[in-house]
Formats: sequence, C-alpha cells, structure tokens
Amino acid sequence: MNFKLFSLLMVALSFSVIVSSCDKDDDETHDHDNEITINILEPAAGEIISDASHAHVHIEIEATDENHEIEIVLHPENDTNDKIIDHDQHSHDAKIVFEQDVDLSAYPSGTEFHLEVEACVDHDCEEKATEEVSFSIQ
Repeated sequence: MNFKLFSLLMVALSFSVIVSSCDKDDDETHDHDNEITINILEPAAGEIISDASHAHVHIEIEATDENHEIEIVLHPENDTNDKIIDHDQHSHDAKIVFEQDVDLSAYPSGTEFHLEVEACVDHDCEEKATEEVSFSIQ
C-alpha cells in the first residue's frame, strides 16, 4: 500500500469517528428536551362499551422531537397474562397513531379492562411517559 493511499484512509477513518461522535451528542441533546404526550382517545376512562364485538382502540403518541420505543397493552383488569393487545413499536416519527378494533365479546358482561401505554422519552429508555385507562363492556 502506498503512503498517499494509507494517509487518505486514515483521514477518512478519523473523519467518520468524529462525525459519529457528534451524532451521539446531538441525540442526547435532543432527548433531553424531548417531551412525550400520550392521548388515549378511545376508549375513554370509565367508558362502558355497548358493542363488545367491536371495541375501538385509538391512541396518539406525540413527541416534541421524536419517539423511540412504544408499548401498548390491553388486558382484563387483574389478569396481565391475558394480553388482548400486546403491541411494541420502534419509530422515530414525531407522531404515532395506533388504531385497532378488538372483539371482547368472549368476556362476560361487566368485565373491566385495562389499557396501558408506555413510550420512551430518550433513546436508551431511561425516562418513560405512561398513560392508562380502565373501561368495561356491557
């Protein structure tokens, strides 16, 4: 390998290390200012859903900078093992919209359900935003 080619490779490698370290610093700066707002639009807290065969779940997760990892779980109250919805998503969009229809008609009338939403505020998920609602079926 000639000396010019070796020097050129070393300069390119040094530049890539500097650029990647700047990107990490930028991410940490953005994460520090990032704010997450979780809006559970449907079902409403305390709502009694009359048509259990067609329960609509509608959630919007908005970040001032960007989202990272989100988790949405729906289960009967006091039974976290019976996950009706178990949704994990990694996205860097500023706004994430989740909508899904679920059939809850297999559960007895009056069953109460718990919907939990968790979103990572920073890339390493050291800080989280959470929101939850309980509702039932008629």
